[in-house]
Amino acid sequence: MGIVQINLDSPSFFHPLLRGLPLKYLFCLTRHYLIFLTLLVPLTVQAHQVSFWNGNKTPSRQLYEQQVLQAALSAAGVKTSIDVDERNLSISEEASVFSKQLFDVFATVQGNPKLNAENKILIAKPIMQGLLGQRLLIIRKTDSARFDAIKQTDEMKKMRSGIPTGWADVTLFKANQYNTVEIGNFETIFQYLVNNDFDYLALGANEIEQVYQQADLEKLDLTIAPTLMLRYNFPVVFYVNPNNPELAKHLNTGLELIINNGTLKTMFDQHFGHLYSRLHLADRISFELNNPLIKSKIN
Repeated sequence: MGIVQINLDSPSFFHPLLRGLPLKYLFCLTRHYLIFLTLLVPLTVQAHQVSFWNGNKTPSRQLYEQQVLQAALSAAGVKTSIDVDERNLSISEEASVFSKQLFDVFATVQGNPKLNAENKILIAKPIMQGLLGQRLLIIRKTDSARFDAIKQTDEMKKMRSGIPTGWADVTLFKANQYNTVEIGNFETIFQYLVNNDFDYLALGANEIEQVYQQADLEKLDLTIAPTLMLRYNFPVVFYVNPNNPELAKHLNTGLELIINNGTLKTMFDQHFGHLYSRLHLADRISFELNNPLIKSKIN
């Protein structure tokens, strides 16, 4: 609807039948006419505000997961304004991401034990195509020959896996009888590796190169083992605040739509598709682990 310009000083503004009325009545009628006009103007639809916690992960995951969230809600026809918070939270803060931190939604691995005591709505539609569960190993350069010689599962299990305190991988590795050292946090874990507190750190193929570069691990004489990979079911999913079931419904619908029409796969390939060939994922010796944190394979 265009702009309607009203000139009250012009005699032609008033209908001929109204020109004989006293001025106060004319203005009274005009006021009601203007009110009527405002009712004809479409109301601006306010965007639904969604608070999205997107911390404790690499920038590549942050960007991808935010774009997936926006694409899914848009596909569901929801006009949304996403308030993104990329702060890193402590273990206790993450464990209360809904009840105390009051976020509406965030993405993490399905079955994350930090959320065991938290009420939540699981959106059981994985978004990472299983790539986070393809784990490559950061090791000391001096141990390269030891890892190159590993061919059997028993040999791999004897090596000490270092995992930051509170990570979901701890339960998984222990359940598979892997030699597991739970120690430190993500900021300190590499120095523990340098100090020989464990033998390797397993990270998702989607993030390991970025971590290696950002932490400048070359200077610590660490490297990515070129021939090995651990593999387990580790789907990345969205969890929604239980007080926001409408958001959960829209997100579930939107994800189903972008999965079925290929949009999610296209987005994934744009962000991570190049890693399969560059990291030679198909050519590596792979050791399969079971994930006791989830009851069925969904990725």
